[in-house]
Amino acid sequence: MFHFEEDSRGIIKRIIFKILGRAWKETRNRLYHHCYDPELSIEENIENRLDGITADYWRWFLDYRNSEETQEKCRKNAENRSKQLYTHTGGSKSLARLREEESEQQGRRVSRGELYLLTHKRTNGSYIHDAARAIGERIEAIEQRDESFRPLSQNDSLAQALGKEHPGRVHGMGLGPTSSQVFGMNSHQPSNGFEREETQRVLLELQAELAAEKLKRKAVEDEVAAGKVRMQAMESALICLLQG
Repeated sequence: MFHFEEDSRGIIKRIIFKILGRAWKETRNRLYHHCYDPELSIEENIENRLDGITADYWRWFLDYRNSEETQEKCRKNAENRSKQLYTHTGGSKSLARLREEESEQQGRRVSRGELYLLTHKRTNGSYIHDAARAIGERIEAIEQRDESFRPLSQNDSLAQALGKEHPGRVHGMGLGPTSSQVFGMNSHQPSNGFEREETQRVLLELQAELAAEKLKRKAVEDEVAAGKVRMQAMESALICLLQG
């Protein structure tokens, strides 16, 4: 499905696996919360499983999700998410996709700082929290003082506002790119091959998002179909009772 000739370093392959892994994780989570009824017994939940899922696999999945270890992990993950300061309002869209859409709308390449402002404000223009406001105001002040800090670099407005990049990722660039890929080993400007890889990465993210949406739609369709089967069974049982 995905084939790119220029991927000698395996960068695109790793991005594909990351995106698909995230989509699969979200699909499993949605499947559990939509199809598991805690008011029913395990046997009843297994009996009401979606078509296409074997009883053995559904039993294993429910045992895994309901285990103390998994429940504790979910609790800790939820607690950690509640403490995150750098959440954004972009929804399910990736930062790469948001940047492409905003750049197309603006008719120019938007800066990392501008993307931060876009994804950390509500529709009414207010910031999502005080930490985001402090960073956003710092970005705005830097870009208003000197527009040369807008273009992507290791010293652009976002870099100055957030500080040193973390190893293995770059602020405001979404999933995949590392500092050496974006900026080169010693350069303060984007590396020559980055734009090509960035275009391919955006395409990959769009393809993966499409695949994830298909998985979501399939899960909903399966749930609706299962509901119809249960309804037909109830109607048949009611008819039998009335006729008896």
